[in-house]
Amino acid sequence: MTTLTLHSIKGGSGKSLIAVLSAYELSRRGKKVLLIDGDYNAPCLDSFFPPKGDENPFTSFLSGGSDLRQVIYKTGFTNLFVSYAPSPDLRQEVLRADVRTNGMYLKRILEGLEVAHDKLGFNTIIFDNSSGISLPAINQLSCSNKSIIVLRPVRYGIESTYFQLETIYRKLRYASISSPRNDIIVWNQVPQKVNDAAGSKLAEYLEYWSAQFNKAGIKLGTSIPYMDEVAVAMMGLGELDVPELARILHDHFSPLIDWIG
Repeated sequence: MTTLTLHSIKGGSGKSLIAVLSAYELSRRGKKVLLIDGDYNAPCLDSFFPPKGDENPFTSFLSGGSDLRQVIYKTGFTNLFVSYAPSPDLRQEVLRADVRTNGMYLKRILEGLEVAHDKLGFNTIIFDNSSGISLPAINQLSCSNKSIIVLRPVRYGIESTYFQLETIYRKLRYASISSPRNDIIVWNQVPQKVNDAAGSKLAEYLEYWSAQFNKAGIKLGTSIPYMDEVAVAMMGLGELDVPELARILHDHFSPLIDWIG
């Protein structure tokens, strides 16, 4: 079973869209996929897959209030299931939990992954992680055997992400020799409408940082350009059109889906 976490150090990178489209494309390839909204500060799966009622959030499973089956919901797409995050509220337990409580949550996630695979038949679990570094974010990264670090070509986001590698990703990679990690970066929203000089500078900048991440053991997965069509589609009122977004970005997503497997 593949357990994948989408992560970014800075918000606004587009990781949630990549998480959703990855789950959708994998489900189209016949994988049974569970997409979990783990971004407790800014949940958004309800924009892509509007809930039909008052669904139990994934945090209800973490706290022991619900069985895993009670927090998993079918979408309108074959093989694709979701688990929602609660409405953002700084008073919610998961955001105020101490180290000991997060240790309990980590144990629950590991137990849930085993149930999802062995009893519910999921091939792939995808966590849409919260941005930045927090105990819930580290829990989800710790439980995954693959992660996608989503980066926009913005200096402060790239440099702060790179300097977090020693703190998080390298330690995670060597925490379990029997289950090696596989982490990649994805450049997202890369500008295309630039003049030759600016385009050359941008290419040089991305090439330099791709090489730096590669030296740290994190390879380049793919590069996704900024597209007006995507920006307009994301502005739509009501339910976001997942198949249409997938159609627009299909060519750029193919190598990413091949890597996830």
